[in-house]
Amino acid sequence: MASLALAQSQSQQPQPVDPTAQAPSTKAPPPTTSTRLRSSGQAPAEDAYVGEVILIGGTYYLRTGDEQYKIENQAKGKQYAGRTVQVKGTVDQEKVLHIQSITAHE
Repeated sequence: MASLALAQSQSQQPQPVDPTAQAPSTKAPPPTTSTRLRSSGQAPAEDAYVGEVILIGGTYYLRTGDEQYKIENQAKGKQYAGRTVQVKGTVDQEKVLHIQSITAHE
């Protein structure tokens, strides 16, 4: 019986903390469409956006939900003003949309 009590007291003692052990990591949420980067981390990846082309203060923007992106090629923006479109392109750090292709989206 004494050996059982000794074994229990030894198993209940706290283990020493290993200073080289790492805490469990938590994954960051996946990046949003506007922040995705190529594997090199240098240039934004081309993505597809669906939204409405709107005019604010003489400048065309693509509005997708809560986000607005200034359209780099204003002539393309003017062509699709007031319409829902699908755009393939890239967004830079200033939230300027560089359009590769744009089509009406119904």
